[in-house]
Amino acid sequence: MAVKDLKAIGSMGFRRIFIGIMDDNENVIKVVTIDESSGGTIELKTSGFSGQLNVEYASNIAYFVSDAGTGTGKVELSMMELPSDVSTEVLGDDVDENGIYMTTSDVKQPYVAIIAEAQDLNQKPMWIGIAKAKFATTDGNDLKTGEDKGMTPEKPSITGSAITRRLGKLVKTKASNSNGTTLAQFAKVMFPGFTGDLDSSTQVIADEGHKTDGSTTNEGATA
Repeated sequence: MAVKDLKAIGSMGFRRIFIGIMDDNENVIKVVTIDESSGGTIELKTSGFSGQLNVEYASNIAYFVSDAGTGTGKVELSMMELPSDVSTEVLGDDVDENGIYMTTSDVKQPYVAIIAEAQDLNQKPMWIGIAKAKFATTDGNDLKTGEDKGMTPEKPSITGSAITRRLGKLVKTKASNSNGTTLAQFAKVMFPGFTGDLDSSTQVIADEGHKTDGSTTNEGATA
């Protein structure tokens, strides 16, 4: 099947992130969402996916370059607040009946798959996916006094390492709604085994009153 002409994929903003909790067979059994109603996403940074090139020299020239493949990726995610299910499902903390979160010395974090949603330069949803990663316990806290300008919230962050998923040898992905991709299609690739509906809305991120299918909502309407 011929590949259609595809538009370039740029990105702006950062609306939300879906973290799929994996079982031992790399199937996603639960999804944790961080968005405007839960935690609030601030920044996602990924790095380290480039493999190390190995150049061999012969006859006084660079004669051969090995297939670099990919390296071990690093994922850094910051948010306005740390949602409860991120602490318990993603970071492996326990919580008791009094609402006390406890990180024990034998804490075990699950592998996760990640879908991060921003928007492309056409103001339509675009997605970046990390096929398999594991987040570590938060490094610490940074409490600061309020000043004349008021108090600033501490913005928690979590970091993780990404590896190759056995299924399909997948490492990372990206796609855009401008090329016809939907969130459901992207999730089918990134969240194997998951049958839930991540989002029934097709709203354009930059315009809360209009949908990508051209219809409008009543949100934000004036009487």
